[in-house]
Amino acid sequence: MNKETFAVLKILPEEGGDEIPLGYGNIASYKGQLIDIDGDGAGTSEDGHTIRDIRRRGKAKLMLRFDNLTTAKFTALMKAISRDKFQLTYFCGEFRTITAHAGDRNFELIKAPAEGNGRWRLDVNFIEY
Repeated sequence: MNKETFAVLKILPEEGGDEIPLGYGNIASYKGQLIDIDGDGAGTSEDGHTIRDIRRRGKAKLMLRFDNLTTAKFTALMKAISRDKFQLTYFCGEFRTITAHAGDRNFELIKAPAEGNGRWRLDVNFIEY
């Protein structure tokens, strides 16, 4: 697999849409976190013992920064992640496909369209359902 074709992240299409591969060319920062979700019975007892009531293990949270996106790529990515939920394939030593939603989306125009094609930066978290 070479750098040009390797995508560490893919947003899978809605019916009839296009897959959006996101790879080396536009991901400036790629961090992940696996979260255990505790139920209401979790906490610490009076004598100091930790009580875990794990309901779900290893739910993914991906924190990404996309840099230098063209206006067309930025628009397609924003449209894909504006859905309530979507299928996402990401790389964590191996590929995993999850159902996720996008958290807050922070974007910045880093090159104005008057200078040619606009360039964008986007910071977003993808959180597994």
